[in-house]
Amino acid sequence: MVNSVVISGCFKGIEGEELLLKVEGLENHQIVRINISKGFQKELNSYIKENDLISIKGYIEIDDLHRIIIVATKITFLSSKKAQN
Repeated sequence: MVNSVVISGCFKGIEGEELLLKVEGLENHQIVRINISKGFQKELNSYIKENDLISIKGYIEIDDLHRIIIVATKITFLSSKKAQN
């Protein structure tokens, strides 16, 4: 069995060790929390802005309380807003 997840959405921020990703459906949206390493956090702060479209590749873990956790292994920038002069 392969444990792999790919999800894309708009970056909404970082809280602790979690990246917040807004994933939109036809009628609503959800904020998905994705665990990221401190190395990812340092790199992201230099390059990412709120509402940038990104893709996350990772895997699923189950914590001690039987909650599903998505752990990021790769982050890809799909698009970003250009700076206005």
